[in-house]
Amino acid sequence: MRKVIIKFLLTISIIFSPVLIQALEPDLKVLMYHRFNEFKYPDTNISSAVFEEHIHYLLDQNYRILPLTKLVDFLKNSKEIPNKSVFITIDDAFKSFYDHGFPILKKLKLPFSIFVSTDFVSNHEKSDFMSWEMLRDISESNGLILNHTKNHQSLLNKEVDMIKQNIIENQTLIEKNLGPQPKILSYPFGESNINIEEIVKKLSYEIAFSQHSSNITRNENLFRLPRFALNEEFGNLSRFKLILKSKPLMVKQINFNDTVLNADNFILSFKSKIPSKNINCFINNDANLFKEDNEYFNLLKISNLKLGLRYRINCTHINANGEIFWFGKMFKRIN
Repeated sequence: MRKVIIKFLLTISIIFSPVLIQALEPDLKVLMYHRFNEFKYPDTNISSAVFEEHIHYLLDQNYRILPLTKLVDFLKNSKEIPNKSVFITIDDAFKSFYDHGFPILKKLKLPFSIFVSTDFVSNHEKSDFMSWEMLRDISESNGLILNHTKNHQSLLNKEVDMIKQNIIENQTLIEKNLGPQPKILSYPFGESNINIEEIVKKLSYEIAFSQHSSNITRNENLFRLPRFALNEEFGNLSRFKLILKSKPLMVKQINFNDTVLNADNFILSFKSKIPSKNINCFINNDANLFKEDNEYFNLLKISNLKLGLRYRINCTHINANGEIFWFGKMFKRIN
């Protein structure tokens, strides 16, 4: 009998182990695109041929491509969601998406979301941006037309009333031209802070997106959700497969929960169930990052931060089976 009890307790401990609980999180990823076949903008552009490769790979591997409303139901209403679910988002409403990306999604009848700043909606033949007629076509073809603020200016350092006006007027114009749309927002340049996020919440938005790379989990900040950016440099099929293989690196006790800094250096720390020596962290824009390991505690000493630049930290762990666990964070030095 004693052996049976011990075996039962061991089984329970395995079932509820943090590593397995992490593995049981639904595999959810939000993808972000901007321009299509505009090769003079490599940071935001992707070729339609590569984009089509992405879509067919998702379908061939039995991923479920879902509308963002399903993500809202999962995060806010605790509704079940299929494993291996992917959400496609396009920022800025460039005409090149309508010409080169939209036909691929329309032909396959796949859902997606496009974030629009209405100051740039245009009928002019030489405009880089879509017209209301184009957006209406998208809206009638499984596309959600969502809020990207009216003028696409960073919301950082703006007065509260200006932030509200920028968001409210944009939503009003979208719905005046296209009918009711979900209240989902994408910050221009992915930039927000705790105060801005509270404003968005009070305006009754369901969720809002930034631009740092990470998987979606149940314990996310609903008003700073991550997305994987795909472009010419970081959008080839090999990296796309790597993103799809990734799982969330679950962290806790993060010492810095905001996104803005007033100095050229700071320290970021967090804990994980994975030994810190097995986690690698990287930062962009030539900033310096030195990582100290102490069992399950990670301490990142970051310096050489330039005024006005956006920084993205990516921390990853690759286990013995080749599985990749990913945690990302974005911040900006504003003073």
